Amino acid sequence: MKPRLNPIYLLIGWFCLYVPIATAQTNSIDPRTAMPSACIAPSEQTDGLEFTSDLSYLQLSSPGNEAYASIDGDRMKHLVEQQAEIAQRYRQAGNQFWGRIIGTSADRETADWMMDQLRQSGVENVRLDSIPLPTQWLPQSWQLTVESDGKTAELTSAWPAYGSVGTSSAGAKLELIDVGLGMATDFQGRDVSGKAVVLHSIATSSTVFNSVRRIGALQRAEQLGAAAIFIVLELPGNLQTAFYDVGTSVPTFSIGSDDGAILQRVLTEAATNEPVEIDVQFEVDYVDGLSTSSVRGEVLAASPDVEKIVIVAHRDAYFEGAADNASGVATALELMRYFAQIPKADRKRTVEIIGTPGHHNIARTGFSWLYENRESILDNAVLLINAEHTAHALVDRFGDDLCTTNAIGPFSWQINGSNKLAEITLQTFDEFGIPRWAETGGPVGEIRTIADLVPSIVLMHAGVLLHTNIETTEAIPAASLAATTRAYAKIIEQVNSMSLSELTQ
Repeated sequence: MKPRLNPIYLLIGWFCLYVPIATAQTNSIDPRTAMPSACIAPSEQTDGLEFTSDLSYLQLSSPGNEAYASIDGDRMKHLVEQQAEIAQRYRQAGNQFWGRIIGTSADRETADWMMDQLRQSGVENVRLDSIPLPTQWLPQSWQLTVESDGKTAELTSAWPAYGSVGTSSAGAKLELIDVGLGMATDFQGRDVSGKAVVLHSIATSSTVFNSVRRIGALQRAEQLGAAAIFIVLELPGNLQTAFYDVGTSVPTFSIGSDDGAILQRVLTEAATNEPVEIDVQFEVDYVDGLSTSSVRGEVLAASPDVEKIVIVAHRDAYFEGAADNASGVATALELMRYFAQIPKADRKRTVEIIGTPGHHNIARTGFSWLYENRESILDNAVLLINAEHTAHALVDRFGDDLCTTNAIGPFSWQINGSNKLAEITLQTFDEFGIPRWAETGGPVGEIRTIADLVPSIVLMHAGVLLHTNIETTEAIPAASLAATTRAYAKIIEQVNSMSLSELTQ
């Protein structure tokens, strides 16, 4: 039988431990008040998340790779900021639907800016390939308001899903009904016909991939007669989120969780015999005669007619689009700068850049343009790299908050080619400290229509901030930009010592 300790000894022991700790804290700094709060629910009041200093991010030393030190993360961060400024200027010009939107003045400004960056880096044959656009869906204005106790609340986080139909000029006043997650059982016994249906969606790997998409809730709501659909993305704060085309034929919007809570409160407090109505105003223009372009440029090899390596980076974005895809454009530009500094006599293969117009429109213009021009783009190509979402901070979720960290966010990846290509690619990612999924997978992105036609590499971060208004430049660490771009540079140089057959077999 174990002897029992006398309670007085426990008390003395506790006192000896506690008093020094308490005394030490008296003269210490409380980090909870002295340091910025990393875990915070983004909103208009907080202006997004608070990210740590660029100098604070974890960086992995990679001995033997000193040759790539000239690839500058701070310089690339500045390129990301310049692209964000283009998007912000378009917003400040009075455009509620904003970003680097295809076919608009922001699209043209981005193309001109990218060409100027290439010329300054010594890239040759810088040019534009003009691309006519089909009819473009361009929202002009929208407003969603709900009334409760004589007070009107505007849902400021509302953002139309791509391709969503508008209302008449008079708008629509619709009865509101909440059906939870939108599973089949949630609709049982609920009459949604002619009503505005509220669905609550759980983000999975990112905002774009979420539960209402996975379980078919949108299609279920429309089939049962919904007159409008509001998707409350259940992430902390009041994020604006841009979904791709969701395939509905009624006005469809994403809503932040704070605005979703307003709807919950109004519906809960309303009398059972008094329906709650929401006023939906949504004006959409369908514009013909617009055009866009792909930006092209080359760092030419020592010999003409040699094989080439092609780097693709799409230029368009929702909101600031700092990760998607200002980071990818910055990576592509820095790679061209790096290879342009190599004496021409030492260049084994031509390196070509293509700044495509992107896929954030119904026609997915970048996808189709790459496929339609695949023969000329891929002629003599031995490697295709998709520079897309190439940097991001790790953002985690804890309770009611999103939390920033001093680590780089994880990447999905796909490699088309030989085992040798896969081996050197993954080893190089590891050397430069790039966190990645253990298994291959994830989206292929802009090169999806041509990725299987030649050896190709895709590395993408698609986290919880994707396609939101807080995917800002602050979320893009210079260390992450440097790691990815240095890795790509080393991969290209290793590939230059391999034949096409070694890359494919």
